[in-house]
Amino acid sequence: MFAGIYYWYPKATGRRLSRTLGRWHFWLFLIGFHLTFDPQTRRRHPRHAAPDFHLRCGRGWEIYNLVSSAGAVFQVAGLLCLVANLVLSLRHGERAGDDPWDAWTLEWATTSPPSEYNFERLPEVHSRRPLWT
Repeated sequence: MFAGIYYWYPKATGRRLSRTLGRWHFWLFLIGFHLTFDPQTRRRHPRHAAPDFHLRCGRGWEIYNLVSSAGAVFQVAGLLCLVANLVLSLRHGERAGDDPWDAWTLEWATTSPPSEYNFERLPEVHSRRPLWT
């Protein structure tokens, strides 16, 4: 989903997203994802089932739950970086040009953002990479 946003944003808006905010989004979300879900994988293993005396005092998962909650905060911070990137780049982003990725499919042969009619007539396609021929 995130890759699609970063890939199609220049085509939809004619502007590129900020690389700095993109890196912040990536690292905060990656770290948050692993902090959220990695500690919880041990809970599903039968060897780590809590003994009976833990029923009175908790199951010993409190620290893992705290780490997972902190990871969720990292993920939210990463998503806020993405939203800020989308909003700021819409107005102040670098102009993308028609084909910022040097892609080889037909949608990149039109302007960014595309006009009401992408092509006046259907283009003839003679290879799998029509823009590189």
